[in-house]
Amino acid sequence: MVCLRRVGRLAAGLCLAVLWSACSDTQPLGPDRAPASFEVARAGQGARRHVILLREGSAADLTAAVEQAGGKVLRSYGEIGALSVTGLGEAAVLALARRPEVEGINPDVTVRWIPPGRTQFRRLVRFAGPAVGPRTDQRSAFFFNVWQWNLRVIRADQAWLATNQGRGTLVCVLDSGIDPSHIDLQGKVDAGLSASFVSGEPALTDLAGHGTFVAGLISSNGLGIGSVAPDTRLCSVKVLGGDGSGSFDDLIAGILYVARIRADVANMSLGAYFSRKEEGAKELLKALQRALDFASRRGVLLVAAAGNDGVDTNTDPKDFIAVPAEMDHVVSVGATAPVNQLDFDRIASYSNVGKSGVDVFAPGGDFVAGSVFQDLIIAPCSPSIADPDIGTCTPFDYLIGAGTSFAAPHVSGEGAVIESELRGNRDGDALAACILNTADPVTGRRIDPLYGRGRIDVLRGAACRSGGSRATLVGAPPR
Repeated sequence: MVCLRRVGRLAAGLCLAVLWSACSDTQPLGPDRAPASFEVARAGQGARRHVILLREGSAADLTAAVEQAGGKVLRSYGEIGALSVTGLGEAAVLALARRPEVEGINPDVTVRWIPPGRTQFRRLVRFAGPAVGPRTDQRSAFFFNVWQWNLRVIRADQAWLATNQGRGTLVCVLDSGIDPSHIDLQGKVDAGLSASFVSGEPALTDLAGHGTFVAGLISSNGLGIGSVAPDTRLCSVKVLGGDGSGSFDDLIAGILYVARIRADVANMSLGAYFSRKEEGAKELLKALQRALDFASRRGVLLVAAAGNDGVDTNTDPKDFIAVPAEMDHVVSVGATAPVNQLDFDRIASYSNVGKSGVDVFAPGGDFVAGSVFQDLIIAPCSPSIADPDIGTCTPFDYLIGAGTSFAAPHVSGEGAVIESELRGNRDGDALAACILNTADPVTGRRIDPLYGRGRIDVLRGAACRSGGSRATLVGAPPR
């Protein structure tokens, strides 16, 4: 999740158009208020698409029953006991819902998981350095010294020569796609493992620009910018369209896909609030949770943005849930940022907070009174972006911005670094435990009411050797 705005200026040798946070200051919500974003979260319902959830343990095949009812099975999720179907009339839905093996059948919901284009990106800077090959030691990246406080704060730069840097791991970005033609992403994205679950949009295009930005923070060639895990492979799993929207069914499909290909990390810089009491929400949330459970069991570390609503999760309405950040087996990531390059562990003005809903923090950037542009986060601009306010980005262009969307990939990159240091494929919760247990308790409290476990430390995380832990994710039941 991200909010950004543009101002313009010129710098020697650079084509510069700077953008900054467009989010208004948001007060934490009290227990009697629903998060404001919920009213705009549900962008609409999928055209006659339904998700059928089978009862736990049921091995029933409803394909024939769906077809007899005039419908068509689009996707069958045998791992979690669910199906995605289309073409069902109201009477057919009621008839299928009465079957003993069916726990629920509900319309799929299309969600605005990231903000609309007008609140997102503007072109920032054009790379003007020498065209050299990919680097593992990325301290000589063109923008590293001036712009990338984010990597220094979490000691990612110190880990570049002290670890395997994600070598042999795979991080999948569930987002609006990745455009691999950018100079910092060329050769980084595994095209064979990338997949799109959005009709009409290939996985290796990014009309929104969001997924490309996120991907470059996880792993880059070290030409324009450094990254957290320079030697990990990336894959693009497109679950959002160019307008930042996607359906529950598409997100579920994407999560199950990364589990099937046994990705090490799934980055989900997306989210929305839902009422647990809303009609149909229970079964959709349960289907999504089953997908997350399955992915975690298959060894996938699940990372999600905590949200940009300025919510104190300790006091927000308990009937609401941030999806997927507050779901079981998901590491929820809040954002930190300096002001005028001071106080780097300050919680960003927009970030959700609270140990009840945010596990850990990472750099996300901010722009408030007293801020300078260097307080934001820099990452690649998608050459396939389709935003009239930005125009056309070349493979040499970068953006800056702020959001918990940009904090999450720092954690995903750390997960890849840790996995590359450990022998064997660790389950998702074991990797999460390493991240949580090695975070820097910036307030001096091991678990702080606002900061949760603290701010991540990649170098310390890479030294994690234990697969077991007492750490518990905020969305997970106590172990």
